[in-house]
Amino acid sequence: MKLVTASQMRRIEDNAVKFGVSKSSLMENAGVKAAEFICSVFDIAGLSITIFAGRGGNGGDGCVVARKLCELGANVTVILVDGLPSNDLPFAVYNDLLDKGIKIFNSLLDKICMKSIARQSDIIVDAISGIGFIGSLKPNIKEACDAINSVRYTAPIVSLDIPTGIECDTSAYDPHAVRADYTIVFDSLKPAHLLPKSNPLCGVVHVVEIGISDKAAKSIAGLSGILTEEQVFSKLLPRAVNSHKGVHGRLLNISGSLRYRGAASLSCIGALRAGVGLCFLASTDKVCDAVAALLPEVIFCPLPDDGSGVILAENLDELIREELAAAKTVLLGCGLGDGQHAKNLLEYVLTNAKCPVVIDADGLNALARNMKLLKNADMPIILTPHLGEMARLCDATTEDISADKSGYASRFAKEHSVTLVLKGNGTLIATSDGKLWLNPTGNPGLAKGGSGDVLAGIIASFAAQGVNADDACLCGVFLHGLAADKSSERRGEYAMLPSELGIDLAEILAASGR
Repeated sequence: MKLVTASQMRRIEDNAVKFGVSKSSLMENAGVKAAEFICSVFDIAGLSITIFAGRGGNGGDGCVVARKLCELGANVTVILVDGLPSNDLPFAVYNDLLDKGIKIFNSLLDKICMKSIARQSDIIVDAISGIGFIGSLKPNIKEACDAINSVRYTAPIVSLDIPTGIECDTSAYDPHAVRADYTIVFDSLKPAHLLPKSNPLCGVVHVVEIGISDKAAKSIAGLSGILTEEQVFSKLLPRAVNSHKGVHGRLLNISGSLRYRGAASLSCIGALRAGVGLCFLASTDKVCDAVAALLPEVIFCPLPDDGSGVILAENLDELIREELAAAKTVLLGCGLGDGQHAKNLLEYVLTNAKCPVVIDADGLNALARNMKLLKNADMPIILTPHLGEMARLCDATTEDISADKSGYASRFAKEHSVTLVLKGNGTLIATSDGKLWLNPTGNPGLAKGGSGDVLAGIIASFAAQGVNADDACLCGVFLHGLAADKSSERRGEYAMLPSELGIDLAEILAASGR
């Protein structure tokens, strides 16, 4: 069974049209298949069934369900929760309901009627938003969801594709989101059906075919899967009894500047807590002094200051050539400062390194101004951008990336032969062959400066210990998010700090026997 994001599903539907299946046929098939499933679960003859319909395609699907269930003997009522349909396709189905005399109410005109009808229903069908919801519910949609949820213990709730109020690609949901007993999924599973935070709101998940051929999805890479704890820990083996620091990796971390000394500290914390044997920090004297006060385990490679607090990237061959040659992984960019010296450092590392290189933060901004460096690089490369950094790498807007995160991540990783971690709610890991993995861990408490530095350190640490680039990212992202979940349980999302994630990570690894 395929697992696709919202943007991938829309592209699959567009491709289906190119192969001869009309949009109206897809809507008709979806509604009919949903109605058939409802009839297979319930004896609907004589039952009062209420369909809450939105203005878009999901509402159109719901109107087809209403027509079909009416034909099969149910007493059907349709409530338009956001006014009349917004385009021709659902409007045509709506007009068909009028012709058949099916009761239709506009909740924008009569909210009391909506609540009363919900209380008298034997079954409720949620056809409001589908995969299109992002962010927060509008007040009128929120009221409709509350009316649906108010009867969830007396009338089963069936959602079409995804319960209203749940984001398709993430586990995020509005507090008023519909709590479904059944979710009828059209064509392909979506992340929200499987992610642990949103899955309980979906109830029993059932996938139905709606007439889309395999050819329509052939050119679109679906998600390879959702990361699991079992999968991650299978890649991190316990340490041998006779091991020593030399066999657990040597990381060269080129990070920090006068303004962002904390970034160097946090990336070293992530690296050390993730188990690297030796962590070298190459930075200015003031950054090294700040990190030394916090982390005596770090080994320092002082570099000259350009006078403004950032590393002077000159004579690098004399200063870090030996450390670079001995490193098992290089991390570059955390708090480095965005300027010419960052560009010089990046060019030097990508020209001379013989080991995996992890590029984060200001290293990514430097790369965005000289993308041809990737073409000439001859080592595994890991990039860890947030949406803004990804937009700069792709010469796109943040809105462009947000609208098609999976597509941008997959295409970029494959085109440039890198492993890419696209950070944010529902972090995606794209491997160099274009495969995509979705991370289920983490929470909004990570939305603080420094969280990404810790993550970069964790990923680089695993890579330095010999974990391949793809697996280092899978493990690093999952465990970083899991540590954040543990931290939020203890301290709350408001108060948790990136500097504390190392402690939580240590406890998770210890509990697993690592």
